[in-house]
Amino acid sequence: MNEKENDPKKSLFMRLLYLSRQEWPILLKGMIFLFISSAALMVYPQYIKVIIDDAMKSKDISGLNKAAFIAMIVFFIQAITSSLRFYYFTLAGEKTVKRLRSKLFSQIISQEMTFFDFSKTGELLGRLSADTAILQNALSVNISMLVRSGFQAIGGIALLFYTSTKLTIFILIIIPPIAILVATFGKKIKAISKSTQDALALSSAVAEEGISGVRTVKAFAQEDWERKRYDDQLQGSFNLSKKRIKTVANFTALVSSIGFMAIVFIVWYGGRLVIQNEMSIGTLTSYILYVMTVAFSVGFLGSLYTDFMSAFGAGHRVFELMEKSTVGLENSNKPLKVITEGLIEIRNASFSYPARPDVLILNCLSLEIALKETIAIVGSSGGGKSTIAQLLMRFYDLNSGEIFIDHKSIEEYDLYALRNQIGIVSQEPILISESIEDNIRYGKPHASFEEVTAAAKLAYAYDFVSAFPEGFKTLVGEKGVQLSGGQKQRVAIARAILKDPKILILDEATSALDSESESLVQKALENLRKTRTTLIIAHRLSTVKNADKILVLDNGMIVQVGSHEELILDKSGFYKKLIEKQFNP
Repeated sequence: MNEKENDPKKSLFMRLLYLSRQEWPILLKGMIFLFISSAALMVYPQYIKVIIDDAMKSKDISGLNKAAFIAMIVFFIQAITSSLRFYYFTLAGEKTVKRLRSKLFSQIISQEMTFFDFSKTGELLGRLSADTAILQNALSVNISMLVRSGFQAIGGIALLFYTSTKLTIFILIIIPPIAILVATFGKKIKAISKSTQDALALSSAVAEEGISGVRTVKAFAQEDWERKRYDDQLQGSFNLSKKRIKTVANFTALVSSIGFMAIVFIVWYGGRLVIQNEMSIGTLTSYILYVMTVAFSVGFLGSLYTDFMSAFGAGHRVFELMEKSTVGLENSNKPLKVITEGLIEIRNASFSYPARPDVLILNCLSLEIALKETIAIVGSSGGGKSTIAQLLMRFYDLNSGEIFIDHKSIEEYDLYALRNQIGIVSQEPILISESIEDNIRYGKPHASFEEVTAAAKLAYAYDFVSAFPEGFKTLVGEKGVQLSGGQKQRVAIARAILKDPKILILDEATSALDSESESLVQKALENLRKTRTTLIIAHRLSTVKNADKILVLDNGMIVQVGSHEELILDKSGFYKKLIEKQFNP
């Protein structure tokens, strides 16, 4: 970004204006009604003047009735147009923020995995909801109130000059000091507002962690600790909010004091002019009404300024996220290459996670998996087994070395094409909080119901799904909480079967299951891996013993290769020790 674009206020305002460009026809309608309502508000003091000076002075009942009737019509027009102004501006703001939230979510979901390693889910949700809600107010009601108050302030000052030049000159003298106060307090409010939103986002992150992990919280009886952790974050946010409220209150008190003193002076000086016959009572009354209109408008502009400073703080947080570069599917514009066979080759791969760059997970690792071959990778926890799966999905890139699929570098593949041809069944499959049918169809969104049921049968899921009263329409709850571990695994396997990938990754797919569930899942996995290259990451002997080849991983390096029968004979080998630990811990 250049220096011009780094101007925080100008840059943000132009971005918001650009975001709302599709709603300009709606905003134009709102603007028309805004000017009509504001003009009506400017007209009515003139009729009050007529009532006092002409009708009442001459005791003309018909003139009084006429002036009152016209004033009522003016008020009626003002009320209707003000309502329409509110409707169109609010509608435009809602539509703009809807589009902003959609773009922001798309930006978040398109980030590379490293981004999520360093970001808290609750904080991201805070930007998606709380920060955009503040912008929503700025883009809808506040914008219309800003234009209306500005128009009324300018129009009111013009009419004040028309009514009495002497009094108006005094009013203009006190405006610059008020403007300086607004600017000074505005800077303070903006800084505090941004800090408040940051603190609120952190409290949302703590709440999200506690709620999403509620079973762990209750299992360890740590409700009190979670309450205290959340309350501490809320207290920090509250302290900043309190500081902001105090700053706004001081600002309001100071401006109000100046305004009320000005009104007292106007009434006093205007009374002198009436006594000296330089001004009529009706003119003074209409002048005071104009002063009240201008005062309210300027005062409202002051309060709007504080709101807009809060919006600028929230806006910077939102657009900071919007500007982050992505390597998401929509940004992957490489030529579309499809995995046709599923041959895998990893050469001299070294890797450490960006969050822990000093810890080497893989160390010059090399392996090959032939077409439709089933390879099992075993090893101690933290040895790098699951990391290999994440690298094949290209969630991360290697520090050094290369990965080839079908003799092509993994970096040559479009990310969508690559991930669409790799299926994964993990130890704890994440299901979306929709129906079982939706979860199975997640592997192939446009699949027919017949394809869904066929996949469920191959995954040994059809019988238990059919036993539910709602069948495939049964809702699974958040993260599949309504299903047992074995049922969730079989739904995940059905999802992978329906996807029909060329490469299958089974990451500890049966480690959390009981014997009966494991037996059914193993049968389902046999159906799934018959016609594709399969990589099994597991500890259990029952899972790996039927693999064509077993790779034993230790400290990021392959230390043994062979079948189960071959490896078990090496009594001093690492594989033998793993098996012994499993059966004789």
